[in-house]
Amino acid sequence: MEALRVEGLTKRFGGVQALQEISFSVEQGERLAIIGPNGAGKTTLFNVINGQFPASAGRLFFLGQEITTVPTHDRASLGLARTFQLTSLFLNLTVLDNILLALHGTRPSRFQFFRSVHSYPPLLQKADELLGILELREMKGVPVKSLSYGEQRKLEIALSLASNPKMLLLDEPGNGLTTAESTVLVKMIRNFASDLTLLIVAHDMDLVFSVADRIIVLHYGKMIAEGNREAIQADPNVKEIYLGIEEPAQDA
Repeated sequence: MEALRVEGLTKRFGGVQALQEISFSVEQGERLAIIGPNGAGKTTLFNVINGQFPASAGRLFFLGQEITTVPTHDRASLGLARTFQLTSLFLNLTVLDNILLALHGTRPSRFQFFRSVHSYPPLLQKADELLGILELREMKGVPVKSLSYGEQRKLEIALSLASNPKMLLLDEPGNGLTTAESTVLVKMIRNFASDLTLLIVAHDMDLVFSVADRIIVLHYGKMIAEGNREAIQADPNVKEIYLGIEEPAQDA
């Protein structure tokens, strides 16, 4: 089943064309990575897909429904979630409190005030489950400000999973992580539910090649390559962009 379809997506900022007629589709459960040098349009693409930026042209479909003009909060309600390059957490609250706030915000009970959190057993159970998936259960009582940066990145991913999304957009999930933390992150992503569709923007090629089923390469807002790990590694355009290597001309 097709989870996402992008048709001729274009985004302009005045005279600057950040995305130029981008078209691709993503199957449900697929792990698709978007790579490219700085300024290629990767985060802009994410911002248009999740509704932060309106598309200048083109169409978007999520689970068969057109969402080109659907507001961001309605896209979230349909099952589209995302993380950001910079963490946005409640640093003075505990890990558990951050998770509970995220869970509470996705449920009708968010309109009910002045009730103890212990009166919501399903929320506590779900919070414990998410903390287990992200290997943060032992830190649930720790203030977020006391966590390492890598642990905060993991917590942010846990918050994005609180709404039970059908598709998760991960924007530079390995940004700022140590090699050891990146290894843990790869393990976590591999353990996500098989029906959760992932769209990943990353500069960390080890992470990309470890988790992606398919890779798309952007350069100056254009798609220049698409394929599996082997195809991308062998693509001459990709080699030239990343390594400055030009393929030798063929003899006539």
